[in-house]
Amino acid sequence: MAILVIADDLTGAAEIGGMVLRHGLSVEIVHTLASPISKDVRILNTNTRSLKADEVLLHLQTTFLLDKGLKWDWIYLKFDSALRGHIKEEISFYRTFFQKDNVVFCPVNPALGRVIKDGVYWVSGKPIAETDFAQDPEFPVTKSRILETLGAKSWHLTDDVKTLSTVKPPYTVAAVKDEAGLDSWASVGISFGICAGGAAFFDALLRQQTEQRPVSNNLDPLPQTPVLYVCGSRHESSIERIATVNTNKVVYWADIGEEEEVAKTICRKMDKYGKVILAVAPTVRCDAAIVREHIAQVLAILYQEYTLHELVIEGGATARAILEVLGIDTLVPTWEYGQGVIRNHVPEVALTVTLKPGSYPWTEELWVF
Repeated sequence: MAILVIADDLTGAAEIGGMVLRHGLSVEIVHTLASPISKDVRILNTNTRSLKADEVLLHLQTTFLLDKGLKWDWIYLKFDSALRGHIKEEISFYRTFFQKDNVVFCPVNPALGRVIKDGVYWVSGKPIAETDFAQDPEFPVTKSRILETLGAKSWHLTDDVKTLSTVKPPYTVAAVKDEAGLDSWASVGISFGICAGGAAFFDALLRQQTEQRPVSNNLDPLPQTPVLYVCGSRHESSIERIATVNTNKVVYWADIGEEEEVAKTICRKMDKYGKVILAVAPTVRCDAAIVREHIAQVLAILYQEYTLHELVIEGGATARAILEVLGIDTLVPTWEYGQGVIRNHVPEVALTVTLKPGSYPWTEELWVF
């Protein structure tokens, strides 16, 4: 079996990795397609959600030059269940590149209250444009009707999976409002084209399309001190959680040029407390891409001066920027703490990296403050 999942950010890739582990399959997260396939599932993180709209297609064309005609049993396109990213443009690229006639896009996650009803995308009982996602610094969602949100008014929206057997439009958005709807769409199969959407749709497809293997039931691995938490998310829940921690264990980056001093402060506090949080000061008003770049620089300096064994990163784009400066290209998921919160081994390095999406909840086992 060879399954390719293409994710537009790193925490999304990790979330898929956790689901694969749950099904007893082997998995790796990579950032290029150059290396030989060694696992049941290869998850390619394109990191396109951190790019500008005019950079995306060139980046994808360059990335897929390395796909040397590899044969995949099936392909899944993983996007954000809050509809952030360059979704319409990327789906159009992949449909052409992989020469598929049809794409079914199903972004919902009923477990998180993210569903489509009456053409509107709902999040916990509210139209998405009336939630915190309307204030997202990079992809503010200002419209709640799903086709308008995607900028894809010509796409076919339907809640009737049977229409696929007759209409077969090039782009279908599955209007799913519950778990039963997810299973119904997943039962259609994977032979007609490409499936795309959130992690919940992929999980439903795994249940329908693969045979689950035995999974070990070991106890949750706890973070081993010294452990550094990097909280790159500006999500309100993340800010509130950090505010409850002893201020001696929190180091804030606040301005360009202070990266070396911040790294030295982390070193001192790691020696004293064994667990430290690196966060962005609430006063920072820089562009999100600039913030990620300088947080990553702090880690690059720290990595030269301090032996890190345990790193916990909140926020997918932040995580990708950090891994890039540390020269880490491949992650092997080893444990799923909770939905989207995934522990990963770095091959050939004594380093564990745990990834968590900014909008997903922490598990108490992982948050050790």
